[in-house]
Amino acid sequence: MTGMALQNAKLQRCAQWLWHWLPPLMLMAAIFYASSRSTGPQVQGEWLDALIKKTAHVLEYTLLFLLLVRAWKWTLDSPGNGQSDSMERVLWAALLTTVAYGISDEVHQSFVPRRHANWYDVVIDGAVPLLLCLLWYWRRSRLGSRNPDLAE
Repeated sequence: MTGMALQNAKLQRCAQWLWHWLPPLMLMAAIFYASSRSTGPQVQGEWLDALIKKTAHVLEYTLLFLLLVRAWKWTLDSPGNGQSDSMERVLWAALLTTVAYGISDEVHQSFVPRRHANWYDVVIDGAVPLLLCLLWYWRRSRLGSRNPDLAE
């Protein structure tokens, strides 16, 4: 490979990395920013406010999980790493990254004035991603023998 071709290959690899990893990293930065605020917008009615905030937790961490599945799939299945990982490893990597970020978010909030950490927020953050993983396992067990692509 010539010097220019090698440089282009490195540049292309960097662009692909950004394409796959920038979206989850940007969402993580947005979550970090929102967690850094001492107070957020409030809705009238305590139960409605809590419902909206917990729903936001579910949505943002589900989106984070899906973006991480995309990023980890590209990373673990890249031709340069010498192996093609199964979707199972990709899902585990994305789930563990999502839950670890949820934990770090709660720890971060414990240092923000007028905020506090809640263990149940971590459970909420990881619930839908875990459910999606379980659905994938269930679907693979039901369809795996008929669909070789799912059985990986």
